[in-house]
Amino acid sequence: MARKIKVMTPAAVDALAKGCISDSQTPGLSIAVLGSGKKVWRFYRRLAGGQGSLKRTLGQFPAYSIADARAWAAELNQQIEAGCDPRELERAQIEAQRVADLRATMTVARAHGLYMKAAHQGRASRAKRQNKPRTISDKMYIYSADIAPALADKPIHDVTEADLVKLVQAKGANAPVRANRLAAELKVFFGWSASLRGSEIGLDVDPSRRLGDLRFPETPRSRKLSLQEIEWFLKAVAEEEPDFRRGMILCLLTAARISEVVRARPEEIIEGVWTIPASRTKNSCAHRIALGPWGMRLMRTDRDWVFPAKRVEGPRTTGWYKARDRVLARMEKLAGRTLEGFTPHDFRRTARSNTKRLAVDCETAEAMMNHVKKGLERTYDLYELEDEKRAWFIKWENEILGIARRARVAELLDCPVQETANDNGHQSARESSQR
Repeated sequence: MARKIKVMTPAAVDALAKGCISDSQTPGLSIAVLGSGKKVWRFYRRLAGGQGSLKRTLGQFPAYSIADARAWAAELNQQIEAGCDPRELERAQIEAQRVADLRATMTVARAHGLYMKAAHQGRASRAKRQNKPRTISDKMYIYSADIAPALADKPIHDVTEADLVKLVQAKGANAPVRANRLAAELKVFFGWSASLRGSEIGLDVDPSRRLGDLRFPETPRSRKLSLQEIEWFLKAVAEEEPDFRRGMILCLLTAARISEVVRARPEEIIEGVWTIPASRTKNSCAHRIALGPWGMRLMRTDRDWVFPAKRVEGPRTTGWYKARDRVLARMEKLAGRTLEGFTPHDFRRTARSNTKRLAVDCETAEAMMNHVKKGLERTYDLYELEDEKRAWFIKWENEILGIARRARVAELLDCPVQETANDNGHQSARESSQR
């Protein structure tokens, strides 16, 4: 037990050779001699209400003077006498410091890395579904192109609504559609960071919650290729290198999205039917496309991908839009005038716009686009329309084949020798084309 002295002076502390002494002026304060001979300030006091006792060590004398030790002990006594547990206050201070450190180091770049990890694992949305590769790619593109240059190094807790508004408005000045995509992605990213799903970020307030008010008007695309433009397209694409030529023609024949075409694998094609797995479709529903003789020729490959990359393992996902630009330039030369630009997605609109002309009913036309049924029909009508879709795809291929032959580019485009007349002749025509 520590013995008390009336007045604790430096001389008295210096004279202490072993044991410990208490300060009569400050409850709970004492100084003890360690086995090494060093002298350490200590505090010990029982807490009221059965909360146990408080033990604390300040440090060594004379690094901490008597005045320093008394001030330290007095603060502890004041907290105890006020009914507070200093241990709880210390824990609160540690947590506050942890939060402050987190705020200082949690940059937008670091937070976005955690967000993308959650997106890969299906924790970034309330639906709790893993994002598709294309969605992941779009998110990373928006971040690297539009968000990172302005905000990457800024602590996310310091980002304000004004920062995000400035970002979106600057983008909207030249690219209103992209600005809308940017605003939507900012809302998802910052909304996640401020939600329980993103509690590791610890964002108190979501600065993006009002960004929806900035939506810029968008003009829906209505571009489709006329039959004359399809002829110019076939003549122009005949001069492209084989992969780009095959891929763009397949986009036209199958009405599939460019991302679905370029990532096609040969094992997805069974008995003349190309099944795009649900993981690669926009609506997460597998899509079956009956390939005609020409489609089968265009899909032939001895590689792991129908369109393999040149230098790396994987599909060839780059260069398609540059190829499109070259094709458009050739089309304009053939037409002798400027033509409206088009994207691979416009081939879908072109195919859909010709369904009525080719006497295809609306339900079949929607099925061949892989558009899901709506309402109760989606729940109860599970008929897949596979035969009807097959007839349409064969009819549409025959239509494009006819244009290619009239344009005298059929041989350049690897068209089959014999034209398929109808769905019943599909197998024999395919065999003929393979012979």
